Amino acid sequence: MQKSSNPGLLWGVVGGISLIFLNVITYIAGPSVLFSWWNSVLQLAVFIVIAIFAGLEVKKQQGGYISFKEALKPIFTAFIIGTAIITVYQYVLYKYIDPKLVDALKDNLLESTEKWMHKFKAPQEEIDKQLDELSKTDFNVGIKKSFMDFLKGIIFYFAIAAIISLIIRKKPVERPLQ
Repeated sequence: MQKSSNPGLLWGVVGGISLIFLNVITYIAGPSVLFSWWNSVLQLAVFIVIAIFAGLEVKKQQGGYISFKEALKPIFTAFIIGTAIITVYQYVLYKYIDPKLVDALKDNLLESTEKWMHKFKAPQEEIDKQLDELSKTDFNVGIKKSFMDFLKGIIFYFAIAAIISLIIRKKPVERPLQ
């Protein structure tokens, strides 16, 4: 069986499925877990590790050497594919499976915003103003919003992919001519 010229495709699918799996588990656990900051950090960490695997696979295929550009391609591809998969899943979840989840998201965001603002000793007037603005925000999920979230994610993940590529790159040692 021939290997893909870009392992980022395979690792992107693995990443997307892994993120769906984590989302399902946290969804079952409830909104306080699903919308927790540590869940977001965990999912980001899993996604980064999977993208690293894509870059390291290419590095291994090339005998342990890889340029920045050669590393960036599979790593960023993994992020694009995984982000596309999780975006579609979240659209279906919020739009069709559990439309009331949008309200839970909004409530959780209002609660955590108020908690953090109190923690940082923001004036009550500023807290009320922020909460009022946040409560007017439309959290409903649509195709356009999902696509814009996908694009924002891709921009963020390009920066992460560039950093990972810088870390795993390895140029062959040039030997002086004799």
